[in-house]
Amino acid sequence: MTSIFLDPLDVLYLRGNKLFADAGAHGEALMPPWPSLAAGAIRSRLMAEGVSLEALADFRLTQFGLARLHDGGVIEHLWPLPADVIVSDEIALGDATYLRPSTTPAGIASSHALPKLPTLQTEKPGKPVGGLWLTGDGIAAWLAGQPLNAKHFVRSGELWQTDPRLGIALDPKTRSAAEGKIYTTETTALKKGIGFIAAYEGSANKLPAESLVRLGGDGRGAVVRSVTSHTTAPDWARIEKEGRFRLMLTTPGLFSGGWRPDGIPAALVAASVSRAETISGWDIVTNKPKPAQRVAPTGSVYWFENLTGNLTTLKALAQNGFPMEDPARHAEGFGKLVIAPWAV
Repeated sequence: MTSIFLDPLDVLYLRGNKLFADAGAHGEALMPPWPSLAAGAIRSRLMAEGVSLEALADFRLTQFGLARLHDGGVIEHLWPLPADVIVSDEIALGDATYLRPSTTPAGIASSHALPKLPTLQTEKPGKPVGGLWLTGDGIAAWLAGQPLNAKHFVRSGELWQTDPRLGIALDPKTRSAAEGKIYTTETTALKKGIGFIAAYEGSANKLPAESLVRLGGDGRGAVVRSVTSHTTAPDWARIEKEGRFRLMLTTPGLFSGGWRPDGIPAALVAASVSRAETISGWDIVTNKPKPAQRVAPTGSVYWFENLTGNLTTLKALAQNGFPMEDPARHAEGFGKLVIAPWAV
């Protein structure tokens, strides 16, 4: 497996699936971006180095996410706040609480499709704080199911800023500004040392160190830096002993059952999943659009009980991600996940 850090040289156009419509339309930046951003950039650069399309048939993105590059080449992974963590103290960020699956009391009915509801149990009500990410220490604490506090969080404003840009459509005949077609779009300006960690398999070729790739819309440049990526393994012994675990998506999940994951040797008892997202894109090989598909968003958390058999299937799932009917989406890095014990 080859691990690299993509270090942007300029603002990035990280567009989602929303098209421009009427005059005055606004295009929002997507953070974190889809893993296909990195898969396309890496494969395009490898082909520019002379690697054939046939040689990239087994290419597979195995990891993608936001990261911080420290002095000495040390990589710190960063995660958007998992869907099972709620922080309501806007100032101190000191009251992080895990959602806990609970059986609904008799007499209370809901449309929830699973046996248990992820409930928030706190001493006082509060409004959830948005725009938080887990630091490397926070990720380790979450994977161990340990309490989280202020030192485990970083605000998105400390990682990047959005930079709105004004655009004017051109008349294809006159090559001048088209009347009434002004639009704005957000660019993402990452802070110094902030970039993307990506890892891939299936290609014997590696990107040249300090080479450039085109990243995101408008082909903005990013420097490729070779790094060693370390990930924290879950407490498999505890998971096997308790027979239950949490599963979190680190990239959007594409499932045949909609928001429900497939092929898990345990019973799904609760889930905290945000509103579905839609992915699409353009296939430059066939020169046609990719089909629009609904996905469960990054950070979605699922709780499982009654683990059957040994851990072989779970470990393979954690290493390879979810299998998909569309091999292209699997190669692009969708459906990656981490597994952890239930929170204490």
